[in-house]
Amino acid sequence: MPAVTREQYFEAALGVLSADGFAGLNVGRLCRELGVTSGSFYHHFGGWAAFVDELLAFWENRQVLILAAGDFGTAGPAADFAALMDLTLGLHHKAEAAIRAWSVNDETVRAAQKRVDHARLRTVGRAVKGIVSDAVPARTLTALGLAMLVGHQQLAAAGEDTDLPALIAEYTWLVHSRARRCRGPA
Repeated sequence: MPAVTREQYFEAALGVLSADGFAGLNVGRLCRELGVTSGSFYHHFGGWAAFVDELLAFWENRQVLILAAGDFGTAGPAADFAALMDLTLGLHHKAEAAIRAWSVNDETVRAAQKRVDHARLRTVGRAVKGIVSDAVPARTLTALGLAMLVGHQQLAAAGEDTDLPALIAEYTWLVHSRARRCRGPA
């Protein structure tokens, strides 16, 4: 049997979450997906709780690593905002919807979900505030962005097509439009 990495377990778990939700995620399913025995799983993680902790850490840190690799924070607010919108397009949306559903039933997952939401609000908020200098509309636009993402993910998980690129284009227009209103006519 081929040796698999922890990251392969995490990627397989995100795939299972996308396909079947958190109820479909278990040791047997992961091992079948990866073509390994349960001994491999227990060798890597020791048990289910440790796996869940590491999976959630992987999911949380993944976006931070992507932003760091893209030099987020170095090219100005408009470039940062564009990078965040690109990152949003590439998220594992059905898996994230499953994680959100899972968080209703599991305190550990709920805590991770809250950390991710808080980090997203903070990061997007910083970029939006750099474009829209007025703090009040910047906070509203930031919350709207997270609501759009969560709504899209929930609808996508239910099989609805919400055309995320079109939603992001409208959101981007709205943020930049608000910036023009705050600055006044050119």
